[in-house]
Amino acid sequence: MAGADIEFRFESLEDEELFVREYLPDAWNRFEASEFWERGWFWAYRQFAEYDSGPDCGLARIVFEGDPDAVVESEESYWNRFDGLESWRLRRYEETEEGYSSLLEQQKDVKGEVGGEWEYRLKPLAAQFAVSYFREFDDPLPIIGEASDDNLAGVGFWAMYHYAMIQCGFDWYDETEACLKGMQNRLESLASYEGADAAREEYDRLLAEWETYREELETWFDEHPTGEASEP
Repeated sequence: MAGADIEFRFESLEDEELFVREYLPDAWNRFEASEFWERGWFWAYRQFAEYDSGPDCGLARIVFEGDPDAVVESEESYWNRFDGLESWRLRRYEETEEGYSSLLEQQKDVKGEVGGEWEYRLKPLAAQFAVSYFREFDDPLPIIGEASDDNLAGVGFWAMYHYAMIQCGFDWYDETEACLKGMQNRLESLASYEGADAAREEYDRLLAEWETYREELETWFDEHPTGEASEP
């Protein structure tokens, strides 16, 4: 088995979304049932097209540990039949300047010995969730649902993180720490791609939202019983 990725470029952002939502769920079933696939994940980039650092077309990548030739042989006919796919390109990590013998080696080199191994194991889980999400929801969920009588907690995509942390054994404080780390990580990423001023502006927005929320939180305390719940 070897590390590789396949880059797909599309004629439009809509074509990329169609590929990700309609091709990948079925393809993932084929990958995981095959002998040529060990593990992998994918990235989709259409959501960044509006930014200066984003792609100028639809763009997606499948990253995997497996037999690259067998993956291409299995899937090339699907790619050739997909309207809107402009091009695809296979990159074998063993043929890069670094000459990685595996995807795991590449991840450890980029992310560190421990972080690289954890990412190598976590990213496939995220991909499995994503393709299951595409199968379950024909239309994307809002990030934050509008609270109403029909959606009391304002459930949206954000709730997935909460459910996953509870199911994996984490408590309230673990979850708030994870949210804080996530915001710190995203601000640094935003600075890397869009510049320090963009990150400062987003930090100031978050800080203002958080400071304003204190009054809303106190109102919630006044309107709801506190300290009486017997189960989270």
